[in-house]
Amino acid sequence: MLAKAKVLLTVLSFLVVWGAVWAAIAFPIFKKFNWRPFTILSPEKKLALLFPLYLLAPLMVWGANAFLGQSWSTIGLILTVKTVRSLVYGWGIAIVGLLLLLLLKTTLRLVTAKAGDDPTPPERTPPQSLLTLLGLLVLALWIGGIEELVFRGWIQTQLEITFIPWIAATISSTLFAMAHLIWDGRPGLWQQPGLWILGWVLVIARWADGGSLALAWGLHAGWVWGLACMGEFLQLQPADQKPTWLVGLPDQPLTSVLDLALMGATAGLIWWSWLA
Repeated sequence: MLAKAKVLLTVLSFLVVWGAVWAAIAFPIFKKFNWRPFTILSPEKKLALLFPLYLLAPLMVWGANAFLGQSWSTIGLILTVKTVRSLVYGWGIAIVGLLLLLLLKTTLRLVTAKAGDDPTPPERTPPQSLLTLLGLLVLALWIGGIEELVFRGWIQTQLEITFIPWIAATISSTLFAMAHLIWDGRPGLWQQPGLWILGWVLVIARWADGGSLALAWGLHAGWVWGLACMGEFLQLQPADQKPTWLVGLPDQPLTSVLDLALMGATAGLIWWSWLA
């Protein structure tokens, strides 16, 4: 029991120190946006706050590893040819899953063009579209990589030292889901179950990949990139005349039964392909 308490204290201390250092650095941005934690931000302002937070993450993990006598490979950061292959596999699985889900939602008329004076996306030349796609891809790889490094990498590894794997995965997925409330506020409570399930799927991906974060990183980056591209180019919203449980909430992925079904199907595919 003492060992479990010590590990939990270590994980919570890591998150508190990370948050405190970030708050000290980003305080001028807080003031500029008049933002307080657990309140909603526009995507542009959110990115401005995420930038210093995610830049700090590798330094925080490096310091924690040095303090605990751990290596990068211990927490799943393994750089081999297989890493690149797993990353691409994960990205591909995520994109294909999102496209199939979009096809289903479109066929069932569960999504509509975003309401407003100009519901159509702004026209872009092919070079502009390509640059947007590449920029979103870099951003998705960065966001996905940092979150996997922290939650499925460092935190999951610490928890598995004393907890059995499924309990460790439950705790890390809970922390992962709750962390999103910092940006989403009270409306984000609807997304908590979906984020918790997503966290579990990504833990399964790490287990399936022999402890490497590559497959989980690819999945996470693929989902972020796919959703960002849909938002940027298609601007789709849930249909008003359909039940919320079926279409989800506006700008909140993982709040419909179909989104959760995609998570379950992805976990099943990974389990069957890598672990069966």
